[in-house]
Amino acid sequence: MAKKNLLNVMDFGMSKIRFSVFDKELNQQYSNIKTVKYDKDYLYHIQEITSVIKKAEKKISMHIKDVVLSLDHENMFTIDLSFRRDFDNKIKIAKIYYNLVLELEQTLNSYYNELEIIHIILSKCIIDNKNYLDLPKDIKINNIKVDFKVICFPKKIISHVRNILNKINVQILNFFCTSYVKSSSYLRKLSLEKASFLDIGYKRTNFIFYEKKKLILIQSIPIGGMHITKDISEIFKITLDDAEKIKRSFNKSETEFSYKGDKNEKNFTVNEILKRNISINQLKQVILYRVQEIIDVSFKRSNIQKYEIELKNSDLFFIGNGSLLLNNNSFYLTDKFEFKTLNFYDEKDDQICGSILVHYINNNELPKKINKKQGLFEKFFYFFSK
Repeated sequence: MAKKNLLNVMDFGMSKIRFSVFDKELNQQYSNIKTVKYDKDYLYHIQEITSVIKKAEKKISMHIKDVVLSLDHENMFTIDLSFRRDFDNKIKIAKIYYNLVLELEQTLNSYYNELEIIHIILSKCIIDNKNYLDLPKDIKINNIKVDFKVICFPKKIISHVRNILNKINVQILNFFCTSYVKSSSYLRKLSLEKASFLDIGYKRTNFIFYEKKKLILIQSIPIGGMHITKDISEIFKITLDDAEKIKRSFNKSETEFSYKGDKNEKNFTVNEILKRNISINQLKQVILYRVQEIIDVSFKRSNIQKYEIELKNSDLFFIGNGSLLLNNNSFYLTDKFEFKTLNFYDEKDDQICGSILVHYINNNELPKKINKKQGLFEKFFYFFSK
């Protein structure tokens, strides 16, 4: 990447930019986190990213030419595809799998040409009537059925973000989905048979479910923490900036959010609330109902309903900036799926960048012996099956 072999990682969030520089031993050499205002053209993002890059270059004394970038978007799209092949004679699995991946790409380009493939994930495969969670190596087979999960973003969003970085002469090495990358990283630290994550972001919420460390389900709804802020703004007739300050004041506040309310209102030591004589009980109800809606809408999707039995034995973890309200506060929520436990996962900004870096190295940094003339999916297959 550069003389010092540094790796640059950016999490391109709708309300926050996280940027870190790591050396070849994966030690962090520089880190910066910036809160940004969202607008559809990312004008504030351009300003903050330019500032972050300049500060990083000064700190590490070298030009930053490229980054590994992750993002989430309310228009994330997931696709499940299955392929089955039967053969008269045994054939090497490497050749079969390579062709299946090519066919997958061609299929998506034909029917979803407005989408950019971000992740191709092997969900399950059946080989010669035996179930496998991972692709076996160096065997010959007669038949195979492979289930893929594909995560996509709209091409126009990918193009727009790429252009933003191009304006400051920074190339994007690869795109990842933040929710998937960080949840899979957290999963490796949890000794659980089943785990679910509800990632509440700025304009979207992603639900991710794993079983036996394999991704079973990921889906997105266009409701997030911004909608809580809008509710506070509209109901109490205050600006969005003031509403956001009030909402954040509840993070780690050890407040009880209940449908019964609190007859003995206590004065909340936040100037933005006291100056406007806003009812704390009413404010708590507004927050509670919107948080409940985010959970209800996330779990009402038809493709979640079929996993109802599995989810009842799953531990649910709340992640994302929008979930900070659930940290140390007591929310009395309706839980249709009766999760085994409900937990707040205290993720750190540096931890997110580290998760992105590890995913990049494990899944996308190709061995030097690969021929440069190989195509994307030849490289993809080689790394996946090594």
